Amino acid sequence: MALIREAELPGLGKKYQVTLENGEEVAVVIHDDGHREIYHFLPDGDDAVDSFILNDQEARQLGSIIGGAFYQPRALEKLEAAVADLRIDWLKVKETSPINGRSIGELGLRKNHAIVVVAVIDDRCRSRKDGACINPGPGFVFQPGQTLIVAGHAAKMKQFIQEML
Repeated sequence: MALIREAELPGLGKKYQVTLENGEEVAVVIHDDGHREIYHFLPDGDDAVDSFILNDQEARQLGSIIGGAFYQPRALEKLEAAVADLRIDWLKVKETSPINGRSIGELGLRKNHAIVVVAVIDDRCRSRKDGACINPGPGFVFQPGQTLIVAGHAAKMKQFIQEML
């Protein structure tokens, strides 16, 4: 298993450094503005041999691919079979979203759409402690400027996104 080290970068973001089984290291700097810098180091190397920058959306898409959201290796088919249709998305509530001013319970997300709201991040106060609500209840009301982290079956998620966002 890979060793992961985490470091705060005050005024910049966070750095995660992963030592791989083969001795190589990958460092990821997540900036507060959302972009990521990725660096690749050879064993016992002080200088990165490669690096690149991803914006927030690119990083999330790449993370989904690496995490197996799009393709499950055959060796993992049995393990992944139970969650093969699971989709996790980060969705932005816009001014024109039909869910504005409506609650989770009113929309019947779990009952009608088989969708679970894992968390809601209020973009206006993202850096504050109260900027995120984990596992909001049925009375939680959606507002513009929030980012929803939702999970559900792929087909139901697609329908929800088309109808509600």
